[in-house]
Amino acid sequence: MRAALFLSAALLAAPAYAQNNQVQLRGVTAVTEVEVGEAQDVGATAVAGGNAVTAVNDGVDATRTNSQSMSGNTRAEAHGEVWDAPGVVTITSAAVNNGATATARNGDLDMSSAQNNSGNASALTTLHSGYAGYGSTSASASGNVGALSAENSEIRAISTQNSAGAISAISEADYDAADIGASAAIASANSVAIGGDTSTVLTDTTQNAAGAVSARSDLYVGYANDASGNATANGNALTIDNQWGYVNARAAQQSSANVQADSYVTLGGDFTGFASAGAYGVGNSATVGNVGSDTVLNVAQENSGDIGANAALIGEGGDMALASAAAYGNSVSASLCGYCDTNVPELRAANTQTNDGDVSAHSSVSAPRARMVGATSTAIGNAATFQSTGPTN
Repeated sequence: MRAALFLSAALLAAPAYAQNNQVQLRGVTAVTEVEVGEAQDVGATAVAGGNAVTAVNDGVDATRTNSQSMSGNTRAEAHGEVWDAPGVVTITSAAVNNGATATARNGDLDMSSAQNNSGNASALTTLHSGYAGYGSTSASASGNVGALSAENSEIRAISTQNSAGAISAISEADYDAADIGASAAIASANSVAIGGDTSTVLTDTTQNAAGAVSARSDLYVGYANDASGNATANGNALTIDNQWGYVNARAAQQSSANVQADSYVTLGGDFTGFASAGAYGVGNSATVGNVGSDTVLNVAQENSGDIGANAALIGEGGDMALASAAAYGNSVSASLCGYCDTNVPELRAANTQTNDGDVSAHSSVSAPRARMVGATSTAIGNAATFQSTGPTN
């Protein structure tokens, strides 16, 4: 009996190894359509993926190797016709050519991932509605996606992403009336997101984006309380959000992709709350945030693609009317909350940015009357922000 218990414990504590190799040569398509006269709540989703892998590790150390190649095109479309729904109406589409997800809890994770995409990815969402209580549409398209999360663990990750296809996300919504109407479009050639809690994060990320990336949100509401439309497009993106653990991140990002984000919000009648249109476009983006532990960041960014962002709001009378457009060739942001820990951790950052693309942003608001009106346009070739907050005493 004792030998059996020892054997069971050894098996439970044994490290996990997995090697994933995926090649998709042709296209993948998902289409969802709903047509409803009357309903309380309505939901429709279309998801299309070339290659996808998921790994979950709990209580063990794990080593994962991932290789994904996509040369076909991915298309996801979700269409809704909903005439009367006083509840929630949600229509979404997502197209991902290569996707990898790994989670570690109470154990270390060694991850090596290589993703290569030469195909196109397109997501299209449309909604025509008479009346909706809370209506939302979203479309997201990606060439390569990597997502890692850790709790009480250590992540050692090497990621390489190459995307050369056309990435497009379009979200369109048309309401006669809505209490709340929202539309969002997100397009990304390459993205890596890492989240940690009481974990050490050690990463080395290389991203190369070519082709074109575009996101467009188009929202029309006859009469609304609140209406919001947002479009986000990026060539390369790295995001690290950690707390109570050491972070050491290196990133090399190169983008020649033309990036365009457009958000349009049109209100046929009055809106009693706020109405906003937001657009954000960036060639290379690296964002690192940490709480209570030392943070080291080394980033090199090169962008040669044209970057554009347009946000426009047109409405009748309302409370708040807002439009915001922001375009960046390269963007780096690092923040450390040092006062959260008595050891007073350090933030050390080295950054190199080169931009050789046109960068433009345009925002506009047209409304005959409103309590508050605001419009901002920001166009920056290279932007870097470093923030460290220490004890107040």
